[in-house]
Amino acid sequence: MSSPNARGRKSPRLPRKRPGPAGGKRDRNRRETVQTLHDAALRLFLAGGIEGVTIDEIVAAAGIAKGSFYRSAADKADLVSQIMTPVGDEVIAALDRCEQGLRVARADTLAGIYVQLASDLSVVVARQARLVLLYLQEARSPASPARRSIHAIAEQLTTRAVALTQTARAHGLIRDVDPEVSALTVLGAIDTILFEHLRQRRLPASRGASVINELVTIVLRGILARP
Repeated sequence: MSSPNARGRKSPRLPRKRPGPAGGKRDRNRRETVQTLHDAALRLFLAGGIEGVTIDEIVAAAGIAKGSFYRSAADKADLVSQIMTPVGDEVIAALDRCEQGLRVARADTLAGIYVQLASDLSVVVARQARLVLLYLQEARSPASPARRSIHAIAEQLTTRAVALTQTARAHGLIRDVDPEVSALTVLGAIDTILFEHLRQRRLPASRGASVINELVTIVLRGILARP
């Protein structure tokens, strides 16, 4: 797993074989090349879609030789996986914390747990906005090798959202709702809200916190267990 750098961003995942000792000049150059490659690929993917971008276009945009690409990634699918790893790791960590909270929650603390999850995810969105936007653009596109890692994140999100609903229901915190219907409804609403927010179409950044609280309130009103 990648480790955070001084700015809070995760360093790019590198191939197992590194030139020279870790932290040495060649290793630093290698990391810089990989980061340049990731940044160039992400720009192109956001503009033209993953399937519409070729490796030749990526290396040209990055200003590196094609051989350098293949020393950093096996193919385009591997490159996409490297790029998406930070956002996937952070989202799963937030869901883990929520699940732990639900296992010991009471009815009067349930809202706070979901608000905290929404807050944790909003931090991920703020820190990894372009990666989240790429996910939203590609997650519902047809399956392909290059999109494999993005579809894997989508599958994990759905599976974990269903599991969270099942946990809350088992503890009597919410009504006897269908976990899959509930999870898909919430995920669909989140995807739409985030897409509008990141595209700055209808939801400016200044409304981020209020929108999160409104969504949590709407969801909880529909599924909270009634006395």
